[in-house]
Amino acid sequence: MLMQSLSAIMIGSALPSTVFARESNIQDAPGPVHIPASGGKRGKIGDGDIVFKLSSSQTAGNLGISESVLPVGLLGAPPHSHKNFDEICRVTEGVLNIMVGDQVFEVKAGDWHLRPRGIVHTFWNSGAQPAKFIELYVPGGHEAYMQALADMFIGGKRPQPGALEGLAKKFDINFDWAMLKAVMDKYKVHL
Repeated sequence: MLMQSLSAIMIGSALPSTVFARESNIQDAPGPVHIPASGGKRGKIGDGDIVFKLSSSQTAGNLGISESVLPVGLLGAPPHSHKNFDEICRVTEGVLNIMVGDQVFEVKAGDWHLRPRGIVHTFWNSGAQPAKFIELYVPGGHEAYMQALADMFIGGKRPQPGALEGLAKKFDINFDWAMLKAVMDKYKVHL
């Protein structure tokens, strides 16, 4: 296997780069986007705040980005997994605890963390101050789920029974409801 991989690399380096170039139409490429520090569409998910910074439509489907604030004692999402995208988190203020599978990571201001597709994960703030963080969704598209979820909380409302599950199915989210109570009890957090 190693020899096959090395052979493919050596052959690939001998071919013109256009052979491996991704086809694109420059006219369809997104243009530059500037988002001021206070810019972006704002929303709430439960008691947390979210600001949508970049959507997949602005990045040719490659990426979506949001910025969130999670109050102390709050679980950011029920334990869940997804098959088609990864989530990358950079904490800018405070501390987040992020569980992936059976591992828990303490992610401090300045730290980065990858929640890979296919593994059940969740996150919460059990620190002493609100946690502010940036989320990158790769490839893009998950920000559309987050926007639809935030829409369920407009005006202080909460999702109706069954609405969250319907939205999750539409956007490749598989909740592990059996794990939720154990996480909330063990880490003293709530939704």
